[in-house]
Amino acid sequence: MLSAKLKHIDEYNDQRRKWSARYTAGFAGAKNFALPTELPGYRHVFHLYVIETKKPEQRDPMVDFLVKNDIDAKTHYSIAIHQQAGYPWGKGARIAGSVANAERNAATCVSLPMFPELTAEEVDYVIAKVKEWDKVEK
Repeated sequence: MLSAKLKHIDEYNDQRRKWSARYTAGFAGAKNFALPTELPGYRHVFHLYVIETKKPEQRDPMVDFLVKNDIDAKTHYSIAIHQQAGYPWGKGARIAGSVANAERNAATCVSLPMFPELTAEEVDYVIAKVKEWDKVEK
């Protein structure tokens, strides 16, 4: 099945980029979360569309709100790797320097629905509900 899908990878990537652009435009002016960025010179394919709440304590209420409104929001990588049980999995490891960015990202990231088969209506519904959540004073 994956071999058949691979033939369409460019088309699927283009479609995810289209939905990403729609999300980004729809979320302009958001107060309580930051949007993903695309660095100049790189072509982000948006395997995931991840927003980050401004405060860690906002993440779970946001996800709960979205799930209650039938949106499949997730917290991918919600435990920083160095905080996972068993790390470093039987191998020697040394954490050199600050891991504050990894910890902040793990505590604030929310993945919104992102796949080529989304419809414009579904993307617009996600935008509307995220904006509804964002309007409530945090």
